[in-house]
This record gives sequence, structure tokens and C-alpha cells, in this order.
Amino acid sequence: LCLLALPLRQSIGIFWARYRKEKLRFVFALLFLVALHRFLSFAIAMLLTVEALFVAELVERSKSEAGSFPKKALAVLASAAYMFLGASLVMIYNDIIVAARFPLSYDAFLNRVDTSILWGRSVSVIAHTMFTVLPAQLLSFLDFAYFQMFPVVGAALLISAYHSWRRGMQFVGCCLTAYYLTLLVFYVWPTYGPYIFCSTHTAQFPRYLTSYIFQTAGIENLPAISQHRSRSLASGYYIAFPSMHLGLPVIAMWFMRRWGFAFWFLAAYICIVAFTVVILEWHYALDIPGGIAVGALALAIMGCKTATGD
Repeated sequence: LCLLALPLRQSIGIFWARYRKEKLRFVFALLFLVALHRFLSFAIAMLLTVEALFVAELVERSKSEAGSFPKKALAVLASAAYMFLGASLVMIYNDIIVAARFPLSYDAFLNRVDTSILWGRSVSVIAHTMFTVLPAQLLSFLDFAYFQMFPVVGAALLISAYHSWRRGMQFVGCCLTAYYLTLLVFYVWPTYGPYIFCSTHTAQFPRYLTSYIFQTAGIENLPAISQHRSRSLASGYYIAFPSMHLGLPVIAMWFMRRWGFAFWFLAAYICIVAFTVVILEWHYALDIPGGIAVGALALAIMGCKTATGD
């Protein structure tokens, strides 16, 4: 997001000039990468090396900026802790609702609504048709994009909190408010997901996708959960409507709205996810506008029109 938001001369340019001037930095970066690769795959080792260089660059630049790096780091850690505790509370309340309510109470209704607005076809029918039409590479990309919602939100949190403690807290507050609104909807209108209506789901769903693992586990645990025979709900997430895979990126996009291409990148990502949640049978079509509405409502409740004033 920083690379998209800032001119290259301000991002890569300053970084590259510093490393060309102090070439020993390249040696240390390479040694760090090699040491990590002894225990991790090359892709993960490279990712962690880039992250380490990014943090080091933040430290370097904070020396010439208002506010020391320790203060900025503390703002990020405080916002992250707030998000962790709030998300844990969301999971706990989610489990309590599932234990008290039948989690499939309104799935049949949403499936009928989807069929009426999707020209007589359910999400499962559309998805399984797409499985035979779309290439495996595209399906793998959609599967990857679906699970990248968490890093995208994390990046927006990091940028917001690094900008200021108040902005970071406001970003997390918006995300958690959206989650709490979703919990309220789930308590009144419990829904689980469209793939539960497909009797041949595990046989037809592409097994090379990560989504297959999660959905198969969901189907296996569903009878015990729905009949309140499960001894443990762990940290599962059982909410279909509204889709927080749309709600949270909407919030992130709003906070990045003055960051140029980063804003449009997130707008494009939201469009991809809206397509993905249907094609991979994660959500009903109605969950998409529901998720966007929850994200917008959370922003309104938090009074985010003042977020850029700091």
C-alpha cells in the first residue's frame, strides 16, 4: 500500500540511495535471508526479510520526522492489541450465539432470495458451473484473494496507527463496530453459508483450494453444531450475512482514501472479493451489499468524517 500511495522517489528511491551508500546493508540483508531460509521456505523467508527491511526503513525515516519511532511503534502496538482483544471478544460472542441459536435459521430464506435475484440459480449452481469453466489458475487466484483480506486490513491498521495513535484507534474502532453490528444481525437472523445446500459439494469443489479445507471441516462439524452436541466451538466464525470480507475492506478503503492508488487498489480488491465470495460459495449474493452496508454504517457511527483532521 505504501508503494502504491507514495511516488517511487519517496519510497524505493530513498531506500535504494541509502543502501547504495552503505553497501554493507546488502550483506546483512542477504545473511538474514539465508539464515531464515535454513528453517523456512524461500518464499516465507523472502517475505519476512522484506518486512524486516521495511521496519528498519521506518526506524531510519522516523529520525527525521516529528515523533520518535518508539512512540509510533507504541501507537501501532496499542492499536493492534485493541484489535486482538476486540476480535477475541467477537469470537466469544459468536460462539455464545451459536450455542443459543440454530445457526441455519435463515439460510433457506437467503437461498430463496438469491435464487430470485440470480435468474433462478442458486450460488451453488453458479459456483459449480464456474468450476468447469474457469481455469485452475484463476480459481487459485480467487482463493488466494479471499484469504488476503486479513493482511489487507492489517496493512491499513499499520498505516493508520503509524500516522497517529488516534487514527489507529479509530480504524480499529470502526472494524470492531462493524463486527458487533454483524453479531447483532447474526443473533436475530442466523445464517451459515450457501455451500451447506449442496449435497455434492465435497465431491465437486476443487480440492487444491484452501477454501476446500475450511468448508469441508465446516460441513463435517455442522450436524453437531446445529444440534448443540458440539463440546467445543473453538475459534470458528459462523456468520454468513453480512459478509465481513466486504465490510472490513470498505473501512480500510475509506481510511486510505487520500492515499491515491492505494485507495483504487482497495476498490479493485473489493470488486474481486465480491466476485470471489460467490464463486467459492462462501456467501450468499445478498451478503455482499449487506457487508458493504455494515462497513459504511460503522464508519458513520464512529463519526469518521473527522478522521483526517487528527
